[in-house]
Amino acid sequence: MNEVTLAEDDLHILCQELKNILQDRYVVLLQGDIGSGKTTLVRHFVESFDTTTRVNSPTFSLSLAYDNPHYGVIYHYDMYRKSLREMLELGLLDMLMQEGLHFIEWGDENLGQILKQNGFQVIFIHITPTPSHHRIYEVSHE
Repeated sequence: MNEVTLAEDDLHILCQELKNILQDRYVVLLQGDIGSGKTTLVRHFVESFDTTTRVNSPTFSLSLAYDNPHYGVIYHYDMYRKSLREMLELGLLDMLMQEGLHFIEWGDENLGQILKQNGFQVIFIHITPTPSHHRIYEVSHE
């Protein structure tokens, strides 16, 4: 596991590291409390390729997709209002089979285990705010 503490202005450092790791059909599970910066991380990652793309939270739409020159498409899902069972019934595994890179907010260890059992490459990023308005990013890849 790698851990780094960054201010939002320095997220480009983490985004570059992720670009070195992430490949097509990887699934990134983002964990952290409300307001910890899950959507902010996805926004910085997507915008690091193209500053004209606007990234929003998929909380009410369940998923969003962003065209990307490197991955084809970056998919962004939000499980905040859905249980793992509901997401699986909605076809999450089929959605994750699409070519591209997949970020899932509120993805937990149970989802990670299911994904690994189904052959997906999974990366966990746990985000913790600090009192100094920085974030601790714990990145683990098995």
